[in-house]
Amino acid sequence: MREVFLGDSYDLVKRFWRESLDSIGPLYAHPRFIPLSIRKQFTAVTTIPILGTLPKGHFGILLDPDTGVPLPSKQAVRRTAKHAPLTFIVGLNVEMRPDYLICFDQSYHRLHELDRKQQRAEKGKFLAQKGLSSFYYVSHAPFLFVASQPLILRNILDRLVSLGIPKDRLELPDLLAA
Repeated sequence: MREVFLGDSYDLVKRFWRESLDSIGPLYAHPRFIPLSIRKQFTAVTTIPILGTLPKGHFGILLDPDTGVPLPSKQAVRRTAKHAPLTFIVGLNVEMRPDYLICFDQSYHRLHELDRKQQRAEKGKFLAQKGLSSFYYVSHAPFLFVASQPLILRNILDRLVSLGIPKDRLELPDLLAA
């Protein structure tokens, strides 16, 4: 999250996620991706508090890198302000045990043989191999949704659809497509 983008339409989408998914578990922003200097403003705009101590009970974590999730590769293992690699997402899930994770993801390899949709599918396959279920909300502000329990991800999916998000905005792997 860069200060220059604070308060843009993407932040309003994040606010929507927080308000819409609160019944599943409150959403917290991972501090790694929110600069200290804008945390107060970020929380005011999005209504998403910055994660401090591990919450008790159900909760979700928002990862808000500048760019998103790179394709799985040996090079894409280091977490930066721009990128949240899949290995980081898997490790965070093991370490913190959130009910769900949401990650901003506009990252795609422009010179890759796979198109954007295929690249998102590759990321989902990687997560599935690590025991995590996922789907994408696809728009100008795309987000990756991840959970270790498919039922929780199904509940998130159903909640978003019940709020009017068209199903064709959601890229689902086979296990969630039913």
